[in-house]
Amino acid sequence: MFKKAPFFLFFLLLSVSLSAQTSPKYGHMNLGVLLELLPDTKTANDQLKVFADKLGITDDSLGRALQAGAEKLQKEYDSGVLTPLQAKERQAELQKQQEFLQKFEQDANQMVTAKREELLKPILTKVDDAIKAVAKESGYAMIFDTSTGAMLFAADTDDVTALVKKKLGLE
Repeated sequence: MFKKAPFFLFFLLLSVSLSAQTSPKYGHMNLGVLLELLPDTKTANDQLKVFADKLGITDDSLGRALQAGAEKLQKEYDSGVLTPLQAKERQAELQKQQEFLQKFEQDANQMVTAKREELLKPILTKVDDAIKAVAKESGYAMIFDTSTGAMLFAADTDDVTALVKKKLGLE
């Protein structure tokens, strides 16, 4: 019986050692903070601001024209220059302008969203590739993004932000 004990102890230690080596490795990082550190993100945000500002100028111009038209209509109607029929026709024109302005604002919001996605897609692909490379090189089974607030509980894991920043040439 005691002759088998060393073998049993050896196999027990071997199995504990193997199970410790094969346990999955988890990591976490704050993707939002990492994205803010990238010069590409600042460039993309600057380009997006210029794009949105141009649309905003057009929107303001259309809004001022509509406001001026409404004020002119009211002034001419109050002074008796316009007949009720003429006023009604001009009011219908202003209604069309207002509808055009509302459509432009909706389209502008969609264009800004599409431009944001266009500018950020290559940046996110680059970061995703770096994260995957770090995970593969360092043996991580999973890396979580703590910036989304999706985790309710997480055991202590390794913060891989420094490794990803190094992979991206930020350190």
